[in-house]
Amino acid sequence: MPPQKDIVKIAIQMPGAYPQLIELDQKKPLSAVIKEVCDGWNLPGPDNYALQYTDGVQTYITESNRLDIKNGSILRLTKA
Repeated sequence: MPPQKDIVKIAIQMPGAYPQLIELDQKKPLSAVIKEVCDGWNLPGPDNYALQYTDGVQTYITESNRLDIKNGSILRLTKA
């Protein structure tokens, strides 16, 4: 079965924690994705966090640019 185009496999890092490898569903709201990541690290207040690229310009991930995320991307969970 071919991979779904709406699912990308990525890693999410946070200082002091083991990276999480997740399948990012591009159809799911970004706030729900951040909540799941925060839950995985037992972090309260997922509204206080954002995702950003770890390399290059380190752009923040928003609903408008999230479709640019490719398989194998490494993102960082950071305070918003």
